[in-house]
Amino acid sequence: MKNAILAIMILTSIISCKNKNETKNMKTTQDEKNSTEEMVTLSGKTFEYNYGDYVYEVNFKSGDKLHWKCIKGDDKGKEADETYATQRLNNYTFFISWIEKDGLGVSQVINLNDHTVKTFLRIGKEIIPLTGTIREL
Repeated sequence: MKNAILAIMILTSIISCKNKNETKNMKTTQDEKNSTEEMVTLSGKTFEYNYGDYVYEVNFKSGDKLHWKCIKGDDKGKEADETYATQRLNNYTFFISWIEKDGLGVSQVINLNDHTVKTFLRIGKEIIPLTGTIREL
């Protein structure tokens, strides 16, 4: 009886260790996959931001300079060069912010994986949220 109990305890320990190792190996494989995903960049790329009634082309000229142009909406034809700051949130998501010459503050989260842009415009003390789609041109 003692031998049977001992055998069951040993078998349980072996199965438990095997399960822990399989879980660890699965996590390692997922971590390796995540680390080998291509890191996208914005510099040198042009995107279309579509908010429905308003559409913009945004050209990321460098790591801190961009050019935007309104191609649909009340401000059609308006364009400007801006100095922006950015922070990468993951391989395909960026937080971007700039202040335009007229004082308009623009903050955006762009997700190039699900093709969305979430923008917050600050005009004085008012904040206007916008949600749109983004595609590379």
